Amino acid sequence: MTKLDSAETKTAFAARVGLTKGRISQLVAEGLPVRADGQIDVAVGLAWIEDNLDPARRNKGGATSAPTRVSTTLAEAKRLHEIVKVQRAKLAFEKEQGLLVETAAATRTVFARARAERDAHMAWVQRTAPLLAAELGADPRATFAALDRMMREHLEQLADLPLGSFGDGA
Repeated sequence: MTKLDSAETKTAFAARVGLTKGRISQLVAEGLPVRADGQIDVAVGLAWIEDNLDPARRNKGGATSAPTRVSTTLAEAKRLHEIVKVQRAKLAFEKEQGLLVETAAATRTVFARARAERDAHMAWVQRTAPLLAAELGADPRATFAALDRMMREHLEQLADLPLGSFGDGA
């Protein structure tokens, strides 16, 4: 899906919310906010529809004038259907704007970052052990073994910490 601007024509907005362009024009007359250039700000429009659109008047009508149990159920179903459509459109818009990410993508990214950091720490041990051994006049193999063991213990301790213990990153 291509990323859309935050403003759309009446036709594009109508397609987004599942209404006709004519119905959108009627809603503009009833107060749906429109920018000076005639386009509709998507976030503002979605919020207005959710807050102001009377379920009985959606799609040019609603329940029949005879209040029967069947028509009330049908009207409620239509109302819920419209609410779901608006909520889906709002979620799609937020995703297009980069405000939402898929759980699987976030999990893959975090896992890849953790693996890269682990590998970087282990590579640091391999680079540092010979330098430390030379500086201290110690056995390079023993120094590497000790640093490697300590780094692995440290990484295991970090892996055991719950994610909430790292704070919010701010």
